[in-house]
Amino acid sequence: MYDKPDYYSKKAMQESYVARSVYKLMEIQDKFSLIKKGHKVLDIGCAPGSWAQYVSTIIQNEGLLVGIDYKVIKVNPPNAIFIKGNFLKEITKEKIIQYSPFDGIISDMAPDTSGDKLTDCYNSSNLVEDALQFSYDYLKKGGYFIAKIFQGGSEKEIMNELKKAFRLAKWVKPKSSRKKSFEIYIVGIDFIQKPIMKKNEIISDDNYTGEMPW
Repeated sequence: MYDKPDYYSKKAMQESYVARSVYKLMEIQDKFSLIKKGHKVLDIGCAPGSWAQYVSTIIQNEGLLVGIDYKVIKVNPPNAIFIKGNFLKEITKEKIIQYSPFDGIISDMAPDTSGDKLTDCYNSSNLVEDALQFSYDYLKKGGYFIAKIFQGGSEKEIMNELKKAFRLAKWVKPKSSRKKSFEIYIVGIDFIQKPIMKKNEIISDDNYTGEMPW
């Protein structure tokens, strides 16, 4: 999709990160300081592994990074365990649950793009909704959730749900996101409990107008 290396792509190569996406998580961490030494963190859709590289340096040897993906993972930090598979499959859940609950669950997953923006956005929303529902069973009380989502799908509804599950929910548009990208990140801070959502429930969001919230 993007052939020409940009500033962050070159920076990632210089700093030995396997993908430029690491700088998006760095910006989120700089803003909220959620990931801490000794934490157990689950990285859903972790390939090729730049987020895992970065998180492993923060949690240090006292912590544990568990990564899950069906794609090839190109890193192997000493404080990380990687599981190959689909996080929604029962056989994979059985492997993950032995390390739970987690202090944080993070995801930079994106759907295989079709070229149709509306389809891609709704596919992204479905991925995030799956990750969020999954997180309710594996996240510690007081934990955090970070996920990429494409703007133009069901991101408002997902944010509404996030607000009921976490004490604080925020949008983030990292500066390191490409200018043409319609990705944003949702951040849930201080997990309370799985919310009971009424059918077609919509909660007012004063910070979201249907346009990019930044």
